[in-house]
Amino acid sequence: MTITRLERCSRAIALTLLTAGLSMGAVSTVSAGTLEDLRKQGYATVAVANEPPYSDIKGDGYVSGAAPDVARAVMKKLGVPELRAKVVGYGAMIPALMARRVDMATSGLYIKPKRCESIIYSEPDLCGAEAFAVKKGNPLNILTYEDIGNNKNVTMTTCAGCAEEAYALERGVSKDQIKIMTDPPSGMKMLQQGRVDVFALSGLGTADLLKKMNDPSLEIVMPVTGVPMGCAGAAFNSNDTAFRAAYDEALAELKASGEFAAIVEPYGFSAAATLAVKRDDFCPGN
Repeated sequence: MTITRLERCSRAIALTLLTAGLSMGAVSTVSAGTLEDLRKQGYATVAVANEPPYSDIKGDGYVSGAAPDVARAVMKKLGVPELRAKVVGYGAMIPALMARRVDMATSGLYIKPKRCESIIYSEPDLCGAEAFAVKKGNPLNILTYEDIGNNKNVTMTTCAGCAEEAYALERGVSKDQIKIMTDPPSGMKMLQQGRVDVFALSGLGTADLLKKMNDPSLEIVMPVTGVPMGCAGAAFNSNDTAFRAAYDEALAELKASGEFAAIVEPYGFSAAATLAVKRDDFCPGN
């Protein structure tokens, strides 16, 4: 009788361990966001920041803009017909990728060495100059981030986690001179109301916003002297190297065919500028 009970216990324990082992194995071999998974479900969830012309969420929820349009064309080549957008601030995109709340980010997230410590990028898909928006006539003569840093009475706005925030801090602007905006339109309103002296963002994003606002009291400073051209790419979880490799291959085909230029140039981006650079120019070995 004792032996029977022991056997039953042993079998029960063995069955429990086997079941646990199978469950753990299933979790470890299925990585959310891999290309095979996305093909099966028919869509990819992408992080976008809703900053035209990089990305733009339409009233019906459709995601457009240069970056999502490139990503959509690439993903169709890879057998994933649909993109589903999730609006995520630039400062929250990397945590979202790391936690796999999204499959990729495609919204003009610049390729930066610090970011490359946590995520991986495709080859560049969009490149552009930096810009400021200031009051008409640029009364404070703000042409560089150093000009802001050298006058502690000057304040600026940009978004949390944006490349422009890092550019400013690296060039002598103090944290208390930077007022974080919730989104580009609110930041431009801060400039209109005199709560800041400078609005800082990508060149095309700034130009697009000023055009829509049509406010003659504001003007653009572009390019910002002393700041390199920024280049973005689609961003992925650092474990999705095979997904990224397939994406790069399809993106290269898109560039070679001329379809890439046909997508980005109507938004004001230079296809030639993007074709002239590589990911390794910004993050060697990423």
